[in-house]
Amino acid sequence: MSKPGKKVRYSVLVAAVLAAQCLMSGTAAYGWDAQPRDFVPAPAGTQLGLVYYLGSTSDTLVDGNGNDVAGSSLDTNVGLLRYVYFFDVAGIRTDVNVLQPFGGLDNMSIGGTAVGTKDISFGDTTLVGTIWPLNDPENGRYFAIATYLTLPTGEYSATEPGLGSNRWSFAIQPGFVFNIAPKWSVDLVGDVTIYGDNDEGPGGANVEKDASYTALGWINYSASDKTMFSAGVTTSWGGAETVGSIKGADVESTTVRVAWSQMLDPTTQFLMEVGHDVDAQNTFERDTTLTLRLAKFF
Repeated sequence: MSKPGKKVRYSVLVAAVLAAQCLMSGTAAYGWDAQPRDFVPAPAGTQLGLVYYLGSTSDTLVDGNGNDVAGSSLDTNVGLLRYVYFFDVAGIRTDVNVLQPFGGLDNMSIGGTAVGTKDISFGDTTLVGTIWPLNDPENGRYFAIATYLTLPTGEYSATEPGLGSNRWSFAIQPGFVFNIAPKWSVDLVGDVTIYGDNDEGPGGANVEKDASYTALGWINYSASDKTMFSAGVTTSWGGAETVGSIKGADVESTTVRVAWSQMLDPTTQFLMEVGHDVDAQNTFERDTTLTLRLAKFF
């Protein structure tokens, strides 16, 4: 029979790893989150380099029953490098992307127990392809379908939460952007993600993960050709994990967001976005999220 202290330590470790993975596999941490007007394509032949900072703070872990777990906290500091190339195939605008996250988790505790985390590590590499069946700049209408293949290339440990997930995943994300007035536009985006197994979970257990879903919307106001303000909301659900034979609850969250984007020169754009979770279950509820993005067209 295991000693009680070991049982407590193991349960805390399982909770820590799964809670961190649930948070880090969400759209806010990896590339298939969508900022305002991301689904407006650049001209064929354009290359785009982007650098992101993705940060969040939380002092609330909500369990699968919707109850707060006292004495819990987690901060994230993640960078993301992204390369995009736009081209045409049979007259249809297309792009390819490569995304590489890096960074770490800090100040992690669950139920008053501090949990060691990877301060700096590389996350899983994601390959992206997008097509635009509708690309109508004259009328301000765009419809695209993006696909994401995430490879288990990141640094992973079953005992020390970090950015690697040790599993494959595949996502499909349609996005529709349309004008509603001369200076106003709307983004509607959704995605579904399916996951492979992590066969090196806590205690050597196999960890299965159900499909997860996200829906988000932005309303944008173009104050000028260079400046845009946006407000939006994102909701996600699903992604319940089964550790061995024990199945957990779905992960749910809803985030309100505001953003400002500014063209610094004809080929450089800066974006700042701030968010706050208004609801969460079976994950950390984030007090504040911060996204900074610098994009360079060439």
